[in-house]
Amino acid sequence: MKHYQVEFMIDGYRYSQQMIEAFEFERNKHVLHELIYLGAQLTDSQENPISYMDVDFMDKKMAAKLSLKARVDLGTDQLLALYKDEINRTDQLWKAIVADFKEGDPYQECITHMKVSGVTMDDLGEGLMLAMTGHDSSLAANPEHYGHVMAQNVPTGFEGMGMFGGPNLMRINFAPDIEVPLEIPSDYLPFTIGYSELGDGTDMHTLAAHYIKETNEGIEMLLTVFFPPKTPQELVDGHKIHLASEFLGLVKIAADQL
Repeated sequence: MKHYQVEFMIDGYRYSQQMIEAFEFERNKHVLHELIYLGAQLTDSQENPISYMDVDFMDKKMAAKLSLKARVDLGTDQLLALYKDEINRTDQLWKAIVADFKEGDPYQECITHMKVSGVTMDDLGEGLMLAMTGHDSSLAANPEHYGHVMAQNVPTGFEGMGMFGGPNLMRINFAPDIEVPLEIPSDYLPFTIGYSELGDGTDMHTLAAHYIKETNEGIEMLLTVFFPPKTPQELVDGHKIHLASEFLGLVKIAADQL
């Protein structure tokens, strides 16, 4: 188990690890409330039923533990069935966002800077590989990660984006040669770069490009997503926090603390 420290800069403001974990606490409760509302029968670690009201009395650790347990116990197929209507509505939202998109349209920037001490680039790479292979740590890395499926024979993520709307199916096509509309400092190396499609192959015209550099203390990352102009501002801003939460989760995996 490694000792580590993490802090973030978003829109010129410093966010501590504790502040990001406070957002995660609320999103874990949101997921539990939503699953119960949708009809899931959830239980605690002693297999006692969890009510909608019970969720409001959970502390941070309990909410995280039972949110993960619920998503693991239900499994991807049952989660897909529960969220069917939200998935469809979120897909329709995205199709409306990109309906009039034209190449050359300006993107909305979503940028989160992360500074980590005590974890190396290799450590983080191992954490990412675990998450990408569908290990339960992928679900633990963010409250709104629900699993991986095959859509049209393509590996596809099942998650929420930007703490806005519902979850849906998204596939990331890795494309390291994509040019992003941002000048990246020369001391950063590409970590993951690609573009997003809905599960049915609709281009979301959304670019994700994350960069990393080693420091004497550990690593720094520049986490960036570029959204089409009609994306709701609340989604763009919410995804800055989602990125912080997700990569904090990967750091915890890398540090053997998740």
